Amino acid sequence: MIIEERRGRKPKSVPGRSESLPCCVEKKPGERAELLGAIIDNSTRVIYLKDRQGRYLLVNRQYEQSFHLTCQQIVGKTDYDIFPRETADAFRANDLKVLETDAPLEIEEVAPQDDGMHTYLSNKFPIRDESGVPYATCGISTDITERKRSEKMEALGREQAQTWLDRLIEATQDAVVSIDRQGRIVVFNPAAERIFGYTEAEAKGQNVSLLMAEPYASDHESYLNRYKSTGERRAIGRIRTVVGKRKTGEVFPAELSVTEVTIQDDIRYAAFIRDVSEKSRLQNRLIESERLAAVGATAAKLAHEIGNPLNGMAVTAQLLERRLARQVEPPDESVTSVLHRLTDEISRLGNMLREFGSLSRREKYNFQSASLSDLVAEVLEFEANNYAALGIRVEQVFPRDLPLVYVDTDKLKQAILNLMKNAVEAMPHGGMLTLRAHNAAEQVVLEVLDTGLGIPDAVDIFEPFATTKPLGTGLGLVIVRQIVSCHGGTVSYSSERGKGTLFRVTLPLRSSSR
Repeated sequence: MIIEERRGRKPKSVPGRSESLPCCVEKKPGERAELLGAIIDNSTRVIYLKDRQGRYLLVNRQYEQSFHLTCQQIVGKTDYDIFPRETADAFRANDLKVLETDAPLEIEEVAPQDDGMHTYLSNKFPIRDESGVPYATCGISTDITERKRSEKMEALGREQAQTWLDRLIEATQDAVVSIDRQGRIVVFNPAAERIFGYTEAEAKGQNVSLLMAEPYASDHESYLNRYKSTGERRAIGRIRTVVGKRKTGEVFPAELSVTEVTIQDDIRYAAFIRDVSEKSRLQNRLIESERLAAVGATAAKLAHEIGNPLNGMAVTAQLLERRLARQVEPPDESVTSVLHRLTDEISRLGNMLREFGSLSRREKYNFQSASLSDLVAEVLEFEANNYAALGIRVEQVFPRDLPLVYVDTDKLKQAILNLMKNAVEAMPHGGMLTLRAHNAAEQVVLEVLDTGLGIPDAVDIFEPFATTKPLGTGLGLVIVRQIVSCHGGTVSYSSERGKGTLFRVTLPLRSSSR
């Protein structure tokens, strides 16, 4: 290695420190230069010295090996003689910054080599003359290409993982809601938008209690504070069933799983929420089916035990009526009144046994395409005179383009008749009975509306034997729901006391029970 000394200038001595290298061993000037040269040449860093004009004064062996140039080929040349102009411009700008600021500079620089561009971490600092004026720039550059490549791969891996996680959060059917330590929403995925009805923009920044029904909404903040102070876990790490609240105010059952996440010393909580409304409905249907099966089994026994005696009572009552009719003297009015009450009660019990029988029998359904308006018209044809006598006006609203439904016509007519019978009985002083239908996506909706007394809030009208009528069995609507359910549909209602009741039956265009 050739080291050129700058004429007329010597390195500035440091008071109180020997000029020898290393500092603990006294060396002669020649030995010091030889030792310094050995240190520079055996370094794995690229070391170089340039004057104020950017001309190279020296380079070490690592420089020669990296760029395949000898010291003799480099000394006296500038970066513009060795590298592409863009690279040389960058090197020169950094060198001038060191000279102008008279201060060290650490910066990343790139240089072309045989296998491509290499990245160096360069530590550049000024070399001063005896008067303290910078006359050269020394650079010690470490090749960090592999480290940068590893960092880039790690960053790419993190980015890909984050992208995968973001896509997973967007695609999952469960609501993913993340909150900060103050309980404010910071993540609100598309499933959360669909389940709760809020857009991401509406939900972000809001307190998470917005999504909770009582008492969870009121208790949530105290729970967070208690967890922060005591570490007591109630929801974190567990799956709980809670009650959520949609934007519309509707409450629904949900399964909740909460986990704690630490991101750069910031603690957040992520919740995975699953709407289990349908699951609950299916469970309730199963429970109801099991209960109806038990009722049906009991009904079958009752029909068997009571049916024969009841038939005998009916025959006896008919014989009494005939004998009384053949008497010369008309019977006493009290006797005929008692006999009429007896026959009415026997008839009522017979109807009840028939309804019991419909619950107990596993009936087969014969599905076929049919017009809903025609089915309603057939039922009304048999009841029209009776309704007119009771002061009931009937209105039918069926669009011409209403699609056909796939139903068991006899069973569905029975369900329609039961709904109409309930409506008429709710209007003892007359009123308006409206039957209307419309198409809703893959379903047809039939509505039966009356202007009657309405249903009390405390009554579950789909509960077996629950009734608001003094002579009702409480099984008519149970049978309606059973029939509609076998068609793959649903039945619901809304009512207002003194103003009437609306029953809504949904029927799929193709039965799901086939």
